[in-house]
Amino acid sequence: MSPTPNPLDVALWLASQGYAVHPLAPGGKKPVRGCDRCSRGDSDRPNPAYVEHDKHACPCHTEGRPCHGVLAATTDADRIAGWWVQTPAAGVGVAAGPSGLVILDVDCHGNDVPTDPEQLLPGVELPADIAPGSVCDGRDVLALLVEARRATLPGCAPETLTVRTPSGGLHYWFRAPAGTRWRPQAGALGWQLDVRAGSSYAVAPGTVTRDGAYTVLGDCRTVAELPLWLARDLDRTGHRVRPQRPRVALPWRPRRTGSGYVAAAVEEELRAVAEAQPGTRNSTLNRAAFALGTLCGAGRLDPDRVADALADAARHAGLPERESAAAIRSGLTAGERHPRTPTGAAA
Repeated sequence: MSPTPNPLDVALWLASQGYAVHPLAPGGKKPVRGCDRCSRGDSDRPNPAYVEHDKHACPCHTEGRPCHGVLAATTDADRIAGWWVQTPAAGVGVAAGPSGLVILDVDCHGNDVPTDPEQLLPGVELPADIAPGSVCDGRDVLALLVEARRATLPGCAPETLTVRTPSGGLHYWFRAPAGTRWRPQAGALGWQLDVRAGSSYAVAPGTVTRDGAYTVLGDCRTVAELPLWLARDLDRTGHRVRPQRPRVALPWRPRRTGSGYVAAAVEEELRAVAEAQPGTRNSTLNRAAFALGTLCGAGRLDPDRVADALADAARHAGLPERESAAAIRSGLTAGERHPRTPTGAAA
């Protein structure tokens, strides 16, 4: 892509990659105004022609109008060309859910930084000695999460399409793992860490707004699958849409430590095991046993009670008792050899 590519070229390129697009109002980040029937207008200037209706069943979708933003998004080249012929300066929006994307939106707003670590990264135990002034925006919060998970910064390994926003923030594009659905939320993962998925959209690179341009960083133009460590955190913070199944009642209450990290870790792992799908149940159980084993090794949990709780969750998932017992035993034993440190990382 050139520094200032033609919006239609951007839209057609994205559609060719399987990403559903829709036009944005020229110079802005909001979808273009729909037809009179579909546009409410502004609060100070309501549209008298607007008709209350189900946006998902709106006939404008089949008639090819770009009404209702994400709901109109398409990969159809002819429809896309028609939209941009009508509004050549329109920006390009990418519908996350229809495109199978989960986009991590790292803000750089410079607002007042929360003093409570629980507000920086809810549910993540952070070091007590975070230097004052070391956290200024979402980029620093993401770095703390990466450190706590002993992971690699998103976009580095594996490489993935990364977009710099006009404010200096970053959009990391990822493919949703097969068979999973995700929902958008602002701030649930962490302060100034938002997620664009499901019914939300992202501004495509190459789009120029009144605040500046959205530009691709580096040479990577491919989109990697959502990293497992990040997927687990997004699952923990409620971004994953799961089928309605009976929730597993915790058979015992672990001793809470600090901000409740231990209790949250136990619930997360038991929930993951109980809701694991066929083909992933054994590996999910073994990973959960290892993770909780690191807490047993640190003296924070009782291994016998953990084994019983994991066995209950495995039965709920439909795992045969003999298979689950072996996975639990090996996972706990391996985890206990790597006791978890106060920062939440295994030693």
